[in-house]
Amino acid sequence: MDANRCRPLDDLMRWDGELSELIRDAQHSEPASTVTFRRAHAVSAVEKVTAGIASPGQLVDWAQALHFEEQVDVEEAHRDLLTQFLFEISTPELFEPVTSDVCQGWLRVLQTSMAFDAEAAGG
Repeated sequence: MDANRCRPLDDLMRWDGELSELIRDAQHSEPASTVTFRRAHAVSAVEKVTAGIASPGQLVDWAQALHFEEQVDVEEAHRDLLTQFLFEISTPELFEPVTSDVCQGWLRVLQTSMAFDAEAAGG
């Protein structure tokens, strides 16, 4: 297994660097094992937009790159939520334009889901 293949996808999921380079690197690396997309990845990406670090258009590009990458698996326990997130954000023409308000809404949904799990684990 080529650990280097996972690195570009991990970097893309974490949005760790210049987005266009991350997408290019992920698309041009050789397939190996899958990587798992988790709620924390989605929260981090949405927070980039709400903080003004990234544009809504960049979030769409990021979501499209992940959504159509065969080596990206979605966290099993939250598959419905994360699949819906990727689908809606990556195809704004089918749903609604990605705006700051849309990002705030997704941030609330994702953080509530994470808080619920933390509460359930603690109680």
